[in-house]
Amino acid sequence: MELEIAIAEYLEDIIRPIIKSIVEDAVTEGVLKALDIYQKDDLITVKEACKLLRCSQPSFYDHVHQGHIQLVKNGRSSLVHRSKLLEDLDAGKFRIKRSRRDG
Repeated sequence: MELEIAIAEYLEDIIRPIIKSIVEDAVTEGVLKALDIYQKDDLITVKEACKLLRCSQPSFYDHVHQGHIQLVKNGRSSLVHRSKLLEDLDAGKFRIKRSRRDG
């Protein structure tokens, strides 16, 4: 009987960390998948971003070339994370100069 208890405790010491690691990995993967879905829904076109910022495309691309705005390529399309764009704008990481035409 004592041998069975000792074996059960020994196996528990071995199996518990393995199961804990598997569960933690599954939770982390689930969170990352949820973030990935959120990010895909968050993508907007350059035209939509310009409309949102009320700026011209040349002004928008100036900020892209200066590194203020990051584009995501989807084949031949260029997309922008809407939430990241608005966060950076609110944080003052860049400023949009409106042209006379933009209002």
